[in-house]
Amino acid sequence: MVELAVVLPVLVLLAIGVMDYGRVYFTSIAVANAARAGAEWGASGSTGAYQDDARIQSFAQLDGAEAAPITITSNHVCKCGGTTVTCAGTTCSGGYGVPIVLVEVTASKTVALLIKYPGLPTSVTITRTATFRAQ
Repeated sequence: MVELAVVLPVLVLLAIGVMDYGRVYFTSIAVANAARAGAEWGASGSTGAYQDDARIQSFAQLDGAEAAPITITSNHVCKCGGTTVTCAGTTCSGGYGVPIVLVEVTASKTVALLIKYPGLPTSVTITRTATFRAQ
């Protein structure tokens, strides 16, 4: 009984720590998948889908529903070589042709830890970004 009384608090703390780690790891995967799904939809959707930020964000929210609420932001960038240019009616100089369009989606979520651990914050913010080239 005495040994159990000494070891039980340590085992409970260890079990709660493992649960916190598992929750953060699961949320990290869900957030990364949501960002990837939104960027992929914007990149491979119909013509001009990369400009439909509301639908991109909605698609990413649906994919990350198991870890909701997730904050989603999206944008698109046009590049000629390594230089960022405006997307409207631009042709690249130097023989690059038309600019490539990149769809970038960032997903983030804050996970509150179950207990306060010494030396660690009370919550962890997970942010993942996915970038796809529009077809």
